[in-house]
Amino acid sequence: MATDKKFQQTRDLISSIAYVYQLKSIPRTGWLQAGIQAVDVESIAGHSFGMSILILYLRPAIQSNGINVERCLNMAMIHDIAEAIVGDLTPLDGVLLEDKHVAEANAFDQIVKDVQEGKYFKELWEDFETANSAEAMLVKRIDKLDMLIQAFLYEKKFSLRLDSFWENMDQLFKDSESESIYKYILSNRFELKGN
Repeated sequence: MATDKKFQQTRDLISSIAYVYQLKSIPRTGWLQAGIQAVDVESIAGHSFGMSILILYLRPAIQSNGINVERCLNMAMIHDIAEAIVGDLTPLDGVLLEDKHVAEANAFDQIVKDVQEGKYFKELWEDFETANSAEAMLVKRIDKLDMLIQAFLYEKKFSLRLDSFWENMDQLFKDSESESIYKYILSNRFELKGN
Protein backbone atom coordinates (compact mmCIF):
# COMPACT_ATOMS: atom_id res chain seq x y z
CA MET A 1 0.00 0.00 0.00
CA ALA A 2 2.76 2.48 0.97
CA THR A 3 4.66 1.46 -2.17
CA ASP A 4 1.61 2.24 -4.33
CA LYS A 5 1.25 5.66 -2.71
CA LYS A 6 4.95 6.41 -3.22
CA PHE A 7 4.69 5.30 -6.86
CA GLN A 8 1.68 7.60 -7.39
CA GLN A 9 3.50 10.54 -5.75
CA THR A 10 6.54 9.93 -7.93
CA ARG A 11 4.39 9.66 -11.06
CA ASP A 12 2.66 12.96 -10.18
CA LEU A 13 6.02 14.60 -9.52
CA ILE A 14 7.42 13.48 -12.89
CA SER A 15 4.24 14.65 -14.63
CA SER A 16 4.62 18.10 -13.05
CA ILE A 17 8.34 18.26 -13.82
CA ALA A 18 7.66 17.29 -17.44
CA TYR A 19 5.58 20.45 -17.81
CA VAL A 20 8.14 22.63 -16.07
CA TYR A 21 11.06 21.25 -18.09
CA GLN A 22 9.34 22.43 -21.28
CA LEU A 23 10.33 25.94 -20.17
CA LYS A 24 13.92 25.05 -21.03
CA SER A 25 13.03 25.14 -24.72
CA ILE A 26 10.25 27.77 -24.94
CA PRO A 27 11.72 31.06 -26.16
CA ARG A 28 10.75 34.36 -24.54
CA THR A 29 8.15 35.90 -26.84
CA GLY A 30 9.09 39.54 -26.31
CA TRP A 31 12.51 39.01 -27.89
CA LEU A 32 10.99 37.23 -30.87
CA GLN A 33 8.53 40.10 -31.30
CA ALA A 34 11.48 42.51 -31.19
CA GLY A 35 13.00 40.74 -34.19
CA ILE A 36 15.65 38.58 -32.56
CA GLN A 37 16.02 35.20 -34.25
CA ALA A 38 14.61 32.23 -32.32
CA VAL A 39 17.99 30.50 -32.24
CA ASP A 40 19.42 33.44 -30.26
CA VAL A 41 16.52 34.01 -27.85
CA GLU A 42 16.76 33.01 -24.21
CA SER A 43 14.27 30.44 -22.92
CA ILE A 44 11.72 31.06 -20.19
CA ALA A 45 13.81 28.81 -17.92
CA GLY A 46 16.88 30.86 -18.80
CA HIS A 47 15.04 33.97 -17.63
CA SER A 48 14.13 32.33 -14.30
CA PHE A 49 17.75 31.24 -13.90
CA GLY A 50 18.92 34.80 -14.62
CA MET A 51 16.57 36.16 -11.96
CA SER A 52 17.85 33.63 -9.43
CA ILE A 53 21.48 34.51 -10.13
CA LEU A 54 20.70 38.22 -9.71
CA ILE A 55 19.05 37.51 -6.36
CA LEU A 56 22.16 35.62 -5.24
CA TYR A 57 24.45 38.43 -6.38
CA LEU A 58 22.30 40.93 -4.50
CA ARG A 59 21.86 38.71 -1.43
CA PRO A 60 23.69 40.97 1.06
CA ALA A 61 21.63 44.02 0.09
CA ILE A 62 18.41 42.00 0.09
CA GLN A 63 19.12 40.54 3.53
CA SER A 64 20.07 43.95 4.94
CA ASN A 65 16.57 45.12 4.01
CA GLY A 66 15.05 42.25 6.03
CA ILE A 67 13.82 40.39 2.95
CA ASN A 68 13.79 36.58 2.88
CA VAL A 69 16.27 35.57 0.16
CA GLU A 70 15.17 31.92 0.08
CA ARG A 71 11.56 32.94 -0.54
CA CYS A 72 12.70 35.30 -3.30
CA LEU A 73 14.70 32.52 -4.97
CA ASN A 74 11.76 30.12 -4.77
CA MET A 75 9.41 32.72 -6.20
CA ALA A 76 11.80 33.54 -9.05
CA MET A 77 12.08 29.88 -9.97
CA ILE A 78 8.33 29.22 -10.14
CA HIS A 79 6.89 32.57 -11.26
CA ASP A 80 6.60 31.60 -14.95
CA ILE A 81 5.84 27.86 -14.84
CA ALA A 82 2.26 28.39 -16.05
CA GLU A 83 3.81 29.50 -19.34
CA ALA A 84 4.59 25.84 -20.05
CA ILE A 85 0.88 25.58 -20.92
CA VAL A 86 -0.32 29.09 -21.84
CA GLY A 87 2.88 30.34 -23.47
CA ASP A 88 4.74 33.58 -22.87
CA LEU A 89 2.02 36.15 -23.47
CA THR A 90 3.04 39.78 -23.97
CA PRO A 91 1.00 42.98 -24.28
CA LEU A 92 1.41 42.70 -28.07
CA ASP A 93 -0.62 39.48 -28.01
CA GLY A 94 -3.81 41.44 -27.25
CA VAL A 95 -4.84 39.29 -24.28
CA LEU A 96 -6.57 41.16 -21.47
CA LEU A 97 -4.61 41.07 -18.20
CA GLU A 98 -7.55 39.49 -16.37
CA ASP A 99 -7.87 36.75 -19.00
CA LYS A 100 -4.12 36.14 -18.87
CA HIS A 101 -4.23 35.83 -15.09
CA VAL A 102 -7.13 33.35 -15.19
CA ALA A 103 -5.44 31.24 -17.87
CA GLU A 104 -2.15 31.22 -15.95
CA ALA A 105 -3.88 30.39 -12.64
CA ASN A 106 -5.63 27.42 -14.27
CA ALA A 107 -2.41 26.25 -15.93
CA PHE A 108 -0.49 26.62 -12.68
CA ASP A 109 -3.10 24.49 -10.88
CA GLN A 110 -2.87 21.84 -13.58
CA ILE A 111 0.91 21.67 -13.26
CA VAL A 112 1.23 21.56 -9.45
CA LYS A 113 -2.11 20.30 -8.09
CA ASP A 114 -0.94 16.75 -7.42
CA VAL A 115 2.54 17.36 -6.05
CA GLN A 116 3.47 17.64 -2.40
CA GLU A 117 4.80 21.20 -2.75
CA GLY A 118 1.92 22.29 -4.99
CA LYS A 119 0.18 24.44 -2.37
CA TYR A 120 3.44 26.18 -1.51
CA PHE A 121 4.20 26.82 -5.20
CA LYS A 122 0.70 28.23 -5.74
CA GLU A 123 0.99 30.47 -2.68
CA LEU A 124 4.32 31.81 -3.99
CA TRP A 125 2.82 32.44 -7.43
CA GLU A 126 -0.22 34.22 -6.00
CA ASP A 127 2.06 36.38 -3.86
CA PHE A 128 4.13 37.23 -6.95
CA GLU A 129 1.02 38.08 -8.94
CA THR A 130 -0.44 40.39 -6.29
CA ALA A 131 2.95 41.74 -5.09
CA ASN A 132 1.67 42.07 -1.52
CA SER A 133 4.91 41.10 0.23
CA ALA A 134 8.35 42.70 0.25
CA GLU A 135 9.68 39.51 -1.37
CA ALA A 136 7.17 39.68 -4.22
CA MET A 137 7.88 43.35 -4.86
CA LEU A 138 11.59 42.58 -5.01
CA VAL A 139 11.10 39.61 -7.34
CA LYS A 140 8.92 41.76 -9.65
CA ARG A 141 11.77 44.30 -9.78
CA ILE A 142 14.34 41.55 -10.43
CA ASP A 143 12.08 40.20 -13.19
CA LYS A 144 12.41 43.57 -14.94
CA LEU A 145 16.11 43.88 -14.15
CA ASP A 146 16.82 40.50 -15.74
CA MET A 147 14.87 41.60 -18.83
CA LEU A 148 16.86 44.85 -19.04
CA ILE A 149 20.21 43.11 -18.63
CA GLN A 150 19.20 40.75 -21.43
CA ALA A 151 18.12 43.74 -23.57
CA PHE A 152 21.47 45.40 -22.81
CA LEU A 153 23.31 42.26 -23.96
CA TYR A 154 21.16 41.79 -27.08
CA GLU A 155 21.64 45.44 -28.06
CA LYS A 156 25.40 44.98 -27.87
CA LYS A 157 25.45 41.59 -29.59
CA PHE A 158 23.12 42.47 -32.46
CA SER A 159 23.73 46.24 -32.74
CA LEU A 160 20.06 47.05 -32.42
CA ARG A 161 17.83 49.25 -30.34
CA LEU A 162 15.33 47.73 -27.95
CA ASP A 163 14.00 51.06 -26.67
CA SER A 164 10.51 49.82 -25.81
CA PHE A 165 11.94 47.52 -23.14
CA TRP A 166 13.54 50.47 -21.33
CA GLU A 167 10.47 52.70 -21.15
CA ASN A 168 9.16 53.84 -17.75
CA MET A 169 11.69 51.93 -15.68
CA ASP A 170 13.43 54.69 -13.70
CA GLN A 171 10.99 54.76 -10.78
CA LEU A 172 11.01 50.98 -10.38
CA PHE A 173 14.71 50.94 -9.49
CA LYS A 174 14.97 54.23 -7.59
CA ASP A 175 16.53 53.70 -4.14
CA SER A 176 16.48 49.91 -4.57
CA GLU A 177 19.09 47.19 -4.12
CA SER A 178 19.53 47.12 -7.90
CA GLU A 179 19.58 50.84 -8.73
CA SER A 180 23.32 50.89 -9.47
CA ILE A 181 23.01 47.96 -11.90
CA TYR A 182 20.09 49.63 -13.66
CA LYS A 183 21.90 52.96 -13.94
CA TYR A 184 25.05 51.28 -15.26
CA ILE A 185 23.34 49.30 -18.02
CA LEU A 186 21.11 52.24 -18.93
CA SER A 187 24.07 54.59 -19.34
CA ASN A 188 26.20 52.00 -21.17
CA ARG A 189 23.73 50.69 -23.74
CA PHE A 190 26.49 49.88 -26.20
CA GLU A 191 27.29 52.69 -28.66
CA LEU A 192 23.68 53.82 -28.95
CA LYS A 193 24.25 57.20 -27.36
CA GLY A 194 23.37 59.86 -29.92
CA ASN A 195 22.17 57.34 -32.53
